[in-house]
Amino acid sequence: MVEAVTTINICERECSCCIDRIYTNEWKEMDGMKFTETPLHCAAAAGNTAVVLEILSLMPCLGKKLNPEGLSPLHVAIKAGHRDMARTLSLFDSQLVRVKGKGGMTPLMQCAAGAGDDEGRKLLAKFLLSCPQSVADVNNRGQTVVHVALENQQCDAVCVLVDWLTRRDQISSVLNVKDFNGNTVLHAAAQFGCVKGARKLVDLVKLNRLNSNKETAVDVAEEFNQKEVLEVLRNKGARSRSESSPTTTTTEYVLTKPTFFEAISRKYHYLTQELTLDMRSAILVVAALIVTATYQGVLQPPGGVYPPADAPSPAPAPAALLHTRLPRRLVSEIEVPPPHTAGQMVMKENQFRYFIPSNSFAFALSAVIIIFVVPGSPVFLILHLCLVFMCFSYLLALDAISAYTGISNMIYIMASYAIVGAFLVKLFYYPVKALLVDEDWWLRGFGVKVSNCWSKITTKDSKVITVAESMKKQHRVLDLK
Repeated sequence: MVEAVTTINICERECSCCIDRIYTNEWKEMDGMKFTETPLHCAAAAGNTAVVLEILSLMPCLGKKLNPEGLSPLHVAIKAGHRDMARTLSLFDSQLVRVKGKGGMTPLMQCAAGAGDDEGRKLLAKFLLSCPQSVADVNNRGQTVVHVALENQQCDAVCVLVDWLTRRDQISSVLNVKDFNGNTVLHAAAQFGCVKGARKLVDLVKLNRLNSNKETAVDVAEEFNQKEVLEVLRNKGARSRSESSPTTTTTEYVLTKPTFFEAISRKYHYLTQELTLDMRSAILVVAALIVTATYQGVLQPPGGVYPPADAPSPAPAPAALLHTRLPRRLVSEIEVPPPHTAGQMVMKENQFRYFIPSNSFAFALSAVIIIFVVPGSPVFLILHLCLVFMCFSYLLALDAISAYTGISNMIYIMASYAIVGAFLVKLFYYPVKALLVDEDWWLRGFGVKVSNCWSKITTKDSKVITVAESMKKQHRVLDLK
């Protein structure tokens, strides 16, 4: 084995000859070892790109093998300063960027820890382009790549990473992560004095989150005497622990008695959790059929509507025919129907009292179900608005053909409240979700801005903060798998 490795280091032109000599059963044995020094590690340390690519082509599994030091070939290439080779390896297999070595450190984290010059930052950007998912990986200490860059005081690399996360809309999934000490990236920026990183982070994350020691970023900056970072935090309205409202841990929250608002959120959560994709599709199909049928019942009501005044005259009424054949005394006793307004329903009043309420409530409730079941992305919210306008057109058509104003007015008011109320509840749900859930979606910046602005104007004894925190912990407990 030593002779084979030596051959790799010496031979640079005839790499295929070297590979033929060392491709033996020993390579296959390496695949079953957890830690071993492979020829790929030696070639990566020597900077021989041609041999590295040849070995990877023959045995791709060796690219993820760790040596006794806990390093993959890509780790070795970065450590040796062979950045061109590292770039080539990431292009050959993008998942090599996510291989966890000693301490759970990935090649992306190792690159961020040493990206002190322009070439290092270019390699970092290349890794991000090759494997965008790697930015969300954490090491054995629960740290993200941003934590690692801050810990190694690579502020320029932190700026590259934050700009990348902004472009990818991955703010919450990475910047809100806490390590095993409960420190966010803002705590790390305050501890290690990364002023550039702090200036970018204060506009993207919540300022007053607590770590495991119940300290905010302001407390950490004061503890480590980082005056410049402290000034940046204070200018944005960040507070220390003594200035913020008291909060409870999730463990302490579980021991408290549930409130009324938590019970409502819990019931709504379980209701939506049961709606699978197939169930949503089935509900939407049935609701759409009901809406179509009930809308058609107003456009073409049973029995039709009275024609306009200038329409062709129908056949003579029985009273008019009898007027020429019967005595005047009998003609006066025949009931003549009263005149009706053109466009009104012909349906009798006792039938109208049952048909119109049933039809209208079926229409309104189906529309409400569609509003609640359809997702709340911006495109679907426009669809919700179109649905509301369609409901109003239904009610206007109902009012036009109705001859009984008392019933039609009552139905009009009840259906309007139901539809508009459902739409407003749907609109209100998403800002509330943005306040309670830290995740990447189209309204992700709303929760951060509201939380930071609210912390500036509230006192430490504010009950609203307590309710919001309990609701947030309620949602966190419900999401536990």
